[in-house]
Amino acid sequence: MNLKSLIIPVMKRIIIISGIILMPAWLLHADPVWAHTALVKSEPPKRAALSVPPTQVQLWFNEEIEGNYASISVLSADKKPIISANAEPVPDDLRSVVLPLPEMKAGRYTVEFRVLSMDGHVVESAYDFSVKN
Repeated sequence: MNLKSLIIPVMKRIIIISGIILMPAWLLHADPVWAHTALVKSEPPKRAALSVPPTQVQLWFNEEIEGNYASISVLSADKKPIISANAEPVPDDLRSVVLPLPEMKAGRYTVEFRVLSMDGHVVESAYDFSVKN
């Protein structure tokens, strides 16, 4: 047996064992890179039952968004638009957008939104809230 035939199997084992040991750390470290922009807070809140109609919708995300490319629609219970417009970026918070609302009556409403994350992914979702008498 020569030295080369002994070293190669040992090196293969070292590489395999290193990969097994380092893989969990790599996956944990890489997770934020795979994450996408997500809604973390809204006003009015999801599933809220408000006694006073809101004057605006404000959305907060877990990372910066392209505020100039955000849109929000508020639909009535019969899915007719109450308002549908580009949201305004919040100047001192690059993770938030706002849309002023017209006067609203009691009823159930759906907020639909579409934003562009800084990495170019489009995020679309919706949630409901209601206004009570």
